[in-house]
Amino acid sequence: MKKIIALCLAVTLFCMTGCQKFKPATVELKACSANGKTLTGTAVITDNGGCTYFIEQGFCFSLFKKLSASDVYTTVVTLNNSCYDEQFEWTYDLPMVDTVYYVCAYVKTNAGISYSEIDSVSTIINN
Repeated sequence: MKKIIALCLAVTLFCMTGCQKFKPATVELKACSANGKTLTGTAVITDNGGCTYFIEQGFCFSLFKKLSASDVYTTVVTLNNSCYDEQFEWTYDLPMVDTVYYVCAYVKTNAGISYSEIDSVSTIINN
C-alpha cells in the first residue's frame, strides 16, 4: 500500500512540475484594424510542444506602446482548449475616436502567458 501511495505521489509531483519546463504557447497578431471606433483583429496561437491547455486568450489595448497594468484586457471565448494551431478573432468597440491605440494578442496556458507583437491602430477620422 505504501508503494502505491508513493507512486501516486511521484506521478502527481511529476505532472505538477513537468509543465514548468515548457515555454508557453506563442501568439501572433495576424491582422488588426479599426473602422471608426470598431476594432477587429485576428491572431493565431501556436503550440510550442509543451503543456498547452489554453486557460484564456484575447487581446489588450493601450494608449501607450509599452504594456502596463493600466491596459484594457479583453478575453475572447476559448472554443478549443487544446490544439496545435488555433486562430481566433475579435470585434470590439473602443472608447474613443481620433486616437491611436496599441494592440496585442495574448494567450494564457498552464505553462505561462505569451504576448504577440504590439501593433498600432488609428481611429482618426479624416474629414
